[in-house]
Amino acid sequence: MEGNKKLTNQEILRQQLELLAERSEKAHSVDLASITNAMVQIYEVLETTKISH
Repeated sequence: MEGNKKLTNQEILRQQLELLAERSEKAHSVDLASITNAMVQIYEVLETTKISH
């Protein structure tokens, strides 16, 4: 069961990454840095999760 939960969490993070990518296309330059930072943080979590399994 816990394995399924981790996959679900990964999918949620991937979806959020996609939404942030879409938002960054229309973002003002002021917001772009924070959106990029959030995307990097999500990517790092996904990569850490992938490496640990």
